[in-house]
Amino acid sequence: MIGSVIGLGAIGVGYSVLPDILARSRADHVTAKGEIRRVTLPDGSVATLGPDSAIAVDFAVQRRRIELLAGMCFFDVASEPQRPFSVQMAELTATALGTAFDVSNDDGGMLSVAVDHGVVETRAPSSRLATGARLQAGEWVTFDRATHAVERGSREASHIASWRENFIIAEKEAVSALVARIGRWIPGRIVMADPFIGSQRVSGIFDLNDPKRALEAVVHPAGARVRQVSSFLTIVSPL
Repeated sequence: MIGSVIGLGAIGVGYSVLPDILARSRADHVTAKGEIRRVTLPDGSVATLGPDSAIAVDFAVQRRRIELLAGMCFFDVASEPQRPFSVQMAELTATALGTAFDVSNDDGGMLSVAVDHGVVETRAPSSRLATGARLQAGEWVTFDRATHAVERGSREASHIASWRENFIIAEKEAVSALVARIGRWIPGRIVMADPFIGSQRVSGIFDLNDPKRALEAVVHPAGARVRQVSSFLTIVSPL
């Protein structure tokens, strides 16, 4: 089984590398695995990029636009009421004035926005977000690109973007999204041998100072274990 998973992992790497290279070629700011970087934008706003993340900046006289090409980013936005600040993640758009919020694209299919303070309006076509939804401090929303399903909730505002302090605080989150997020701290790629594992939901506080142990803590409640086959490949498989 391990041999077949390694083969599938190699194929997956082959298909995923090219889109990743193309996305990063468009980026203005990029981080490596395990790297967190603060970037001051032209308007004085501050973007904190998570590991293995990329953004493109497009500012003009009447707009401030960021595209999240990969990964996750926390924005502390300078107030300019006449020039909206928006972040585009595939189909999901988050627009704010003076505020701070977190955005992520965890596994290529699940997009999320969470507000630290202020107000953020989110929109996504062909979904409950088509006409827009406003989020306030502590509120979050996720958008599934495959099904266009939307989930909303709230948490302590201090828990927003906890990854900046090397912690992930999860409340009934999909294992697949958490594995992808923790994988930004682990070299190489992570392959899940059984899709059922990724569909499970878990809660907890996971310490990114030891990402392999954090990964094990995420998948264990879903009945899985972690095997590091090489420095380039980690496999999550049933117990």
